[in-house]
Amino acid sequence: MDTTTPKPYILPADAVWFITGCSSGIGQALAQHIATKTASQRVVATARNPAALSAATSSIPDSPNVLKTALDVTDPHAIESAFDAALAQFGRVDVVVNNAGYNLMGDAEVSPPGNRGARELMDTNFWGAVDVTKRALSVFRDVNPGTGQIGGVIVNVTSMGGFFGSPGNAYYHASKFALEGFAESVAKEMFPEWGIHVTCVEPGGTRTRYAGENLRRMERHPEYIGEGGATTGMLEFMERRELHGGFASAGEVAEGVYRVVGAGGRIPIRVPLGRDSWGMVMAEVERVKADLEECRDVSCAMGTEDAEEMVRLVK
Repeated sequence: MDTTTPKPYILPADAVWFITGCSSGIGQALAQHIATKTASQRVVATARNPAALSAATSSIPDSPNVLKTALDVTDPHAIESAFDAALAQFGRVDVVVNNAGYNLMGDAEVSPPGNRGARELMDTNFWGAVDVTKRALSVFRDVNPGTGQIGGVIVNVTSMGGFFGSPGNAYYHASKFALEGFAESVAKEMFPEWGIHVTCVEPGGTRTRYAGENLRRMERHPEYIGEGGATTGMLEFMERRELHGGFASAGEVAEGVYRVVGAGGRIPIRVPLGRDSWGMVMAEVERVKADLEECRDVSCAMGTEDAEEMVRLVK
């Protein structure tokens, strides 16, 4: 019997969702989905600039089941305040979605002294999600049982870029790889009776502001500019919006996230979302498998058979 896996998750009919980064894109679409397409579920829609949640362009309606509040995920005090507001209004939190984030594209070598831009990216994409997760775990374990609901779900919106790297995105990939590693470790630390599940959803290309005004660029390094440069090609692709027609919409990704959490079964630690994501992740799995087979003799020529016991322990 597996004593390390929590029971299959059953999403409560009146579930409370806490979502970061709801001013646009996937976060806004997911908050809208909860607010308009479920009968009794509640949503805490957060954004660094709360005015964006009430702007004319926002599709998140005002209702007793919707709480809109400010949250800069790089500020621990703001995280505490946002969770306090959620608990004051709804009594518990069932699903926490770490969605806030952005990309910083360019040649890795040109990152400025001190890697300031890259560190700011990590503060939002990785450390922000870490701090939100830590607060969420205490709510799932210590608060929810008092309301009659056990556990909860952490959903990290990483991307297919959390599984493999592409040129021009070194620091973005670093943040998403770090988040996926953190999530997998945290999932294995949970006691099964806590009923806490952790998953990383990995969207492929998505028609959001991520590829537009939310895409930040570093100055180019002169040695990498030129025809045939991998980073140059990736930047050109991102700028040619007419090539993004095959991307999923933010609404489709939001519905995919909802299906992952609400399916009523085991929640995998990684879930590619989109045909491109699934195909590219599977291709990367095959490349990794081929590399491992190629270096098998070298890898297994050291250590003893006792090392296989460690493999069984960490599975």
